[in-house]
Amino acid sequence: MPDKKPDLRVQKTQESIRRAYLELLRTHPAKEITVTQICRLARINRGTFYLHYQDTQDLLDCLVNDLMKELSEILHKYSPRQLNENPFPIIYEAFSHFAQHADILPLLQKNGNAEFMDKMKSMISEMALTEWLPLHGDQKPEDYPYINAFIVSGTIEVFQVWLESGMKKSADELAALIERLALQGIR
Repeated sequence: MPDKKPDLRVQKTQESIRRAYLELLRTHPAKEITVTQICRLARINRGTFYLHYQDTQDLLDCLVNDLMKELSEILHKYSPRQLNENPFPIIYEAFSHFAQHADILPLLQKNGNAEFMDKMKSMISEMALTEWLPLHGDQKPEDYPYINAFIVSGTIEVFQVWLESGMKKSADELAALIERLALQGIR
């Protein structure tokens, strides 16, 4: 049986709701945005909103979860061995993914959405501990938590600086920088 294609009307409605929410995020803290404001801007009624989302937090969670699902697909596209031999492609794809969402990410950052950063940290940490670090036989397992903290913190901080600077550097430039730092340090 073929996969059921999503209803185009449902997709358009959800996109309209998301656009309205993002527009409101530009001028309002996330916690102050109401369903009424979203509905008014999206030109829908409250019942339509509630067909798709439980509340504004659910809408925000869906936006974050969609970003994280896409990032997870990128991170799992390469085997740990491929990443160990050449980390550039995965770093490049991850930052390219984020660059494609330049309209959402600064708004999440501005609104202090810790959930997004926490999920990203958790995803990177899990991959480092379970997939990347075991490939390095020269590292002691008791050092994994420290190495992992260094990898996760460095990646997240670079990401945050990139967001705060208006995402001026290209994904290519950032991937090259992170790869060089990860493989060679600051020499």
